[in-house]
Amino acid sequence: MTTDVGRLIGGRYRLTERIGSGGMGTVWRAWDELVGREVAVKQPRLPGDPVDDVHQRAANRLYREARAAARVDHPAAVAIHDVVVEGGLPWIVMELIRGESLDDVLRRGPLKPADTARIGFAVVGALHAAHSVGIVHRDVKPANVLLGPHGRVVLTDFGIAYIQGEESLTASGEFVGSLEFIAPERMAGHGAGAASDLWSLGVLLYAAVEGWSPFRRTTVESTLAAILSDEPPQPRQAGDLAPLITQLLAKDPGQRPDVAKIAAVLEAVAEGWTVPVVTGTPREPQRPSASPEFAGYTETVRSGLPSPDTARTETAGPPPAPPVPSLTEPDHRSVRRRRPSLRLLAACVAGAVLLTGGIWLGVSFRGGDPRAEAQSRGDATPSASASPSPPTVNGWTIHTERALNAILSVPAGTPLVDRNDSGADRRNPSRTVIYGDKTVQLRLTREEAVPTPMNAWADEATLAYADDFAKTLSEPTTFHGYEARLLDTEYEVKEEKYRVMQLLIATDAKEYYELRVDMPKGTKDEKRGASLFEGARDRLKVGKAMAG
Repeated sequence: MTTDVGRLIGGRYRLTERIGSGGMGTVWRAWDELVGREVAVKQPRLPGDPVDDVHQRAANRLYREARAAARVDHPAAVAIHDVVVEGGLPWIVMELIRGESLDDVLRRGPLKPADTARIGFAVVGALHAAHSVGIVHRDVKPANVLLGPHGRVVLTDFGIAYIQGEESLTASGEFVGSLEFIAPERMAGHGAGAASDLWSLGVLLYAAVEGWSPFRRTTVESTLAAILSDEPPQPRQAGDLAPLITQLLAKDPGQRPDVAKIAAVLEAVAEGWTVPVVTGTPREPQRPSASPEFAGYTETVRSGLPSPDTARTETAGPPPAPPVPSLTEPDHRSVRRRRPSLRLLAACVAGAVLLTGGIWLGVSFRGGDPRAEAQSRGDATPSASASPSPPTVNGWTIHTERALNAILSVPAGTPLVDRNDSGADRRNPSRTVIYGDKTVQLRLTREEAVPTPMNAWADEATLAYADDFAKTLSEPTTFHGYEARLLDTEYEVKEEKYRVMQLLIATDAKEYYELRVDMPKGTKDEKRGASLFEGARDRLKVGKAMAG
């Protein structure tokens, strides 16, 4: 492997030092000779012989997923600069983070709850950004959390873990990752979704404050059984984080708190605010079940954290567990004034649309309080002098989206799900507004930079859900004289079918818009979603020339 030092990748990235390796590949320090900067380059390890169909399919899917992961836009998400095909494999070029991993830090001992909460707050923000573009991480663990200078927290391996885990398992029966951080629904063969990432976050938070992983045992079989059926010991050193950790480790994904509640608690603990009062909701442990996904499992990647068996020999047994709290009834009576930086980041995670293995979940604003909703959008607090409600014409409410330079109409009564502004100084800057419900979502995005020509943009627009079973109909068209493209995609996940309709618009002033509706296929909601797309498209106005 050291013979690769000095190798030139993609005609510009010179490998200088191997800085890490694992089941999913090798990470190199490299020098970008084109722009003169240091980068990290990940050399993937794929199953099978390079001439095998399985190997080639894995390489193609990894390439598409890595390109999609490059759209994950958050300060705590590692920046992916490039994807280079070298020797038939997609090499991932990322920003180089100078620091150490959370796993390395925990080898020296557990963290205080406030420090753990600060790290967790950054990680959940990065996960929200990934989930909102259809990326499920699948490998959230301390080794993949890097702590950089100036307090920066970075979650690595977006998208790459998703494909690597699927393909290596299918080909060789070897699962890549740390077993004790994998959610029970994955163990039971139900696939990974956004909720499984949140479960892994719960294990990470537990390990950070307690100093050991709650489900790790001495054998693969006992670890698997613990994840499927054992409740973790009540955290003893988590302080105000204990209720959140307990809820995140619910066996049933539907019982885990949503992103808004997670962010609110982590922010409060990190800043030393009064944490919302919660009430108890007991839950039943999940029964062990067959695990076809792990039938051929061969080994666990070693973690620097001790097993619970070892930890229990060094410390006294835990005290009786208090009632399990719930995060459903926050009490905002004693919340102090928040600093703008964390408040804005909390707003970004308050309304997420998560693609979880093919199931769309809408996350509402917390509490239903109009003041909280307004703060989540960055608006002023509503008052008697607030602007009037948007007008409704023929059953369609007309929303002037000034940040997007657009006018978007939705059926009267359709709720706002989220508004998001990635910021002009970030990669792929964009602004998005989403309306809809848990099943059908209407999304309008204005992007500042897209691939050109139009067919390249159309190819990238389907990356988040592209796989061997996806079928896309692409039709060149115009929108009020502007160049446009209609995309209609059907795809399948776990025998469940879904449909995405998209309209891409490029104005003469180089303003780029995407109108998109996501919906289940073959249900009454598909007809509703198609009607929503067509009605919104017919009433849409975009760009300064049309919307003013």
